[in-house]
Amino acid sequence: MIRRCLWSGGLARGLLAVAAACLPATAGEVPEPTRLVDSPTAGLIEKGRFGLNLRLFPRGGVLGQIDAGVLKRLSIGLSYGGVDVIGDDSIDWYPRVEVAARYRVIEESEAMPALTVGYETQGYGVYHNGRYQFKSKGAFAALSKNYTSSMGQFGVHGGVNMSREVEDDNDLSGWVGADKSINEELALVAEYDFALNDNASDSIGSGKGFLNASVYWAAVPNVSIGLVLKNILKNGAEDDLFGGPDPDMTREISIRYTEEF
Repeated sequence: MIRRCLWSGGLARGLLAVAAACLPATAGEVPEPTRLVDSPTAGLIEKGRFGLNLRLFPRGGVLGQIDAGVLKRLSIGLSYGGVDVIGDDSIDWYPRVEVAARYRVIEESEAMPALTVGYETQGYGVYHNGRYQFKSKGAFAALSKNYTSSMGQFGVHGGVNMSREVEDDNDLSGWVGADKSINEELALVAEYDFALNDNASDSIGSGKGFLNASVYWAAVPNVSIGLVLKNILKNGAEDDLFGGPDPDMTREISIRYTEEF
């Protein structure tokens, strides 16, 4: 994707005013986000680079993810984690190493958003009854359109997906989201997962969808630390009929690192 100028002034302001307000961005200046909170964007890890993401979540949970740009339009990844990794109870590891791959079909232009298709088997949260608390995206297509102005970077994103976890609900689902930089160190991110594939009678979700938000601080170059609020709408079964994770909003920590091979 490319960071495009957001044209907000009228012609009367003149080209000089527009030029002062809108700065062209290059790929080296503002790296494109590859993920909002749980949902992918159309962004890619650049060829020759890799990204590490460490997620700390409730019940002593730890999830590690690595993604690598192997071609100009293709990235692949692996992830693994578990619950009670932090604490004094026995570690409850996830049942397998999960995989991810994505391919950029259409590059972003002034008229068109970027389009990426991919497949991810990694879900988030507690693994319960054959599925993750927040289902994996499975097969997905993501669209992203980004802008850069004197007010900072702003991006809008959306996608559709068919999760690989279909035993309780196999509906097609999707998400929308946005990211906004505050300054060169701070950025805000929000997403809403419709969770149409998690609202059946025996699902964990209760039909509200999953609203997540985070703030990221770029502490040093190539490293950002995020405070994440998950499940703000408290989507889930209050009476815990199926013995699953509770529906409370949770706080998580995300640490992201990128580097060249």
